[in-house]
Amino acid sequence: RGFPEKKMVVIPNGIDTERFKTDPEAKIRIRTEWRIREDEKLIGLVARLDPMKGHPTFLEAAATLVKERKNVRFVCVGDGPELYKSRLRELSCKYGLENKLIWAGSHHDMPSVYNALDIATSSSYYGEGFPNVIGEAMACGVPCVATDVGDSAWITGDTGIVAPPKNPELLKQALIQMLDKISAPCGVPLRELCRKRIVENFS
Repeated sequence: RGFPEKKMVVIPNGIDTERFKTDPEAKIRIRTEWRIREDEKLIGLVARLDPMKGHPTFLEAAATLVKERKNVRFVCVGDGPELYKSRLRELSCKYGLENKLIWAGSHHDMPSVYNALDIATSSSYYGEGFPNVIGEAMACGVPCVATDVGDSAWITGDTGIVAPPKNPELLKQALIQMLDKISAPCGVPLRELCRKRIVENFS
């Protein structure tokens, strides 16, 4: 477009790493509030209830995942229009997720919410630029599975797993890969690597 490339620099969004950080006490508090057992893996989608955020894909992936992994639970954090909210709840019931999925609504203490998760998910179809949710979750030490929309892949780097949008089967496979990854022994825990990537690149 005629602008001099050498005079341009990209400054990404910054995550407040003093606010968004690991907090074991918050993790226990929120998981107790949501009645999540210690042996259960909690997979969360933090997003407003809006068609672009891909909740139907997340719900379908969850429905097939619970058939393969019994110790998983899911939570959707965020609010939206009543009509769309009711449609999503009907869809979750259709998929048989009543006892596996929590609709948490809006939440003001987001660092505590992120700490409660074992995996954070972004299932957006389109419209993302720099999804702060991914950066905030990683700053709290939570690994992410995200659809390849906007800067998601750039933010997660090699700490996360990226799947194409609008594909429940591949999202489910990505979640299974991440469940195996967080359970495998390694030199540096994945949670530490997630936070380190945000602190070093997006603080």
